[in-house]
Amino acid sequence: MLKTKIAIAVGLTVFISACGGGGGTSSSGGGITGSSVFPTGLALSSPVGMESGATSLAQASPASLFQDMMLALVNGQYDAAGQFAMQLLPVSEAQAATTKSPRYLKAANAINALLTGSTLPRAGVGFNASEFLKTPVNANCYGPAVSYEGHPDGTPANSTFPTGDLGLWTTTENKPGNTNGWACASAQLDARMDGVSMRVNTGLMTLASLINVANSAGKSAPSVGATLDLKTEMNTAFNPDITFTTANVSQPSSGTYSYKVEFTFKDGSATRNAEMNLTHTPGSSKTVYYGLLTYAVSRGNTDLQNCAGKPNGGSDGTVDVGSLKYTRTSSTAMTLVHREGNHCGAGTATPLTTSYATFGTDGQLDPAGKWSGTKGWANNFNRFGADYNPTTMKGNYAFGWQAGMGDNNTRIFNIGLNYDSATERRDGEAFFGFGDDISTSNGAIKGFICNWAGPGNTKSLVDYAQRQNIAFDDATGKWLPTNNASSDITYAPTNNCISAGGAFYYDKNADGFLTDEKTVSPNPAVNNGLFSKGTSANITAAITGRGITIPSY
Repeated sequence: MLKTKIAIAVGLTVFISACGGGGGTSSSGGGITGSSVFPTGLALSSPVGMESGATSLAQASPASLFQDMMLALVNGQYDAAGQFAMQLLPVSEAQAATTKSPRYLKAANAINALLTGSTLPRAGVGFNASEFLKTPVNANCYGPAVSYEGHPDGTPANSTFPTGDLGLWTTTENKPGNTNGWACASAQLDARMDGVSMRVNTGLMTLASLINVANSAGKSAPSVGATLDLKTEMNTAFNPDITFTTANVSQPSSGTYSYKVEFTFKDGSATRNAEMNLTHTPGSSKTVYYGLLTYAVSRGNTDLQNCAGKPNGGSDGTVDVGSLKYTRTSSTAMTLVHREGNHCGAGTATPLTTSYATFGTDGQLDPAGKWSGTKGWANNFNRFGADYNPTTMKGNYAFGWQAGMGDNNTRIFNIGLNYDSATERRDGEAFFGFGDDISTSNGAIKGFICNWAGPGNTKSLVDYAQRQNIAFDDATGKWLPTNNASSDITYAPTNNCISAGGAFYYDKNADGFLTDEKTVSPNPAVNNGLFSKGTSANITAAITGRGITIPSY
């Protein structure tokens, strides 16, 4: 074993020297070790998002580990050198055979690369206005526009259900030309989280660039009560993509670091404003820490939605405001709470965050801060909670969103994911349903609404939810239903969730036509095929009884 560790250490010495690893603008270039003052291993991503390539989460700064390994070799501490060398291996043995890895790992490692100096800020952040201003969308299999005739609950009896209201409508994602898509639950969760996670991760990479440019300039970490101004360095690093008006790192109290950037960027011919603030407190090791990120990004006035025509509000634009609270207690235990809402306003006031949004006493964005006539959110609001292992994504997740401040119910996913390190199998169970208003929701599914926007709708919650068992297929790169009996998603879009058939036709396969449904004679009845509470007291208890723990969000 000792000889093996020495061989690995020596081999990595040659490998890293040949690849340029450990050199360049690293933590050794100045006085700041990034992993000691910034949350390494932190990112926001759909837990089912996957990327090509076998990847493991970087646990510490490669530059500092490399130095530790070399010092141990010089001092004849070969066993210690071997331990450092094992940590430098780019892919863990448990994941070496896979061809796909969680997107979370790629995002977290991109932040680590900026902290160590192995990536330059402008190239590493990959700042792109179209990415930074992404909005959440729905998968094609979720809530399609479904035409119907002879609806039994009211008038108009013949019309079309609007998009976004019918839940998981087909078992798999049905993009054109894709006959074997992702399980709909995973496809929808991934689609909804893509936009919000892009803003958070780009924001974290921008803040991590403060450490990068500080080390490049040979600067040290700020002392207690001091502020390190890096506006000049950041403008040089990001020219011509963005222009910083504020860029600094401070240590307001011993052991707590504060990061702040304010900048403008181009969105076509328009100029947008952005602001990011991070308060980070390291713990006893590089994988123990906690903190809070807040951010705001202004948009134009092309998609005002519920802000249109409001006094003092949305005629000039909207502002995405969000917060991310994080707590990591070990290398394998992380808790996240993310919130983001689209707020009414021109996006020119300073500061962006508190000028347009309301925050709680704990510093998190307050979902109860709806449009009041002077500030607040009026369009989409998203909430996400996660208790998980950031090295494997095994854990429990809750994601909820509300389309506008006037809705009374949150659309919610509860999902539990598993990872087997021996077989590398990833699988899980996902539930979708409706909960309380986003301002009071605790992340729990409280029932299902089968007829949200159809004729005669009552929007009454029934004690059901949609359920899918999913497993990741590495060969195809898709999350698939585990078997034909693993999806409990079918229902009729009526108040009681069933249909007697007969004269009531609706587009069951979401192909855009009723022709195929009308050729079936007689038109069959549709029973409720949803997940029921069974012997549990309610649907929430039935879901938690399946082993799902609903995290705070």
